Amino acid sequence: MTKPESAKKGQGSTEQVNFSFRCQPKRDSKYGMLLAYINEDSAELTRRERVLNALAAFWLPFAYHYQGEISPEELQRLARSSVYQLQLHVQYLRDTFELSHTEPPAYALHAKPARNSSHPVAENYVEEEDDCETETDIVSSWH
Repeated sequence: MTKPESAKKGQGSTEQVNFSFRCQPKRDSKYGMLLAYINEDSAELTRRERVLNALAAFWLPFAYHYQGEISPEELQRLARSSVYQLQLHVQYLRDTFELSHTEPPAYALHAKPARNSSHPVAENYVEEEDDCETETDIVSSWH
């Protein structure tokens, strides 16, 4: 995997990353419901914390791995931290929605590889019409 030139320029500097996300789904779509929920600040978490915590739990170790300037030990520490955060969220989901620990999802037995990945995804998971699919909805650049 080759780093984009914009990523190479920012290495070791104090440059900031400007990341903007624009998506305008229909209010009653799954992404509309999600973004309306995320958009609400609560006493629990701010909108910024909800987004950054979720992104970090899923992708932070990959981001550091991609940059290639981190020791294997530190990378494993980040990955363990992400796994722990995801496990806490799984427990939060189970507690909130009264799910059993042994209850597999209905689609778990019919997994197939995801696009461009060797990791399984649900075969019969039906993706709703996505109002946020165009590349112009996501803008990311180094400043």
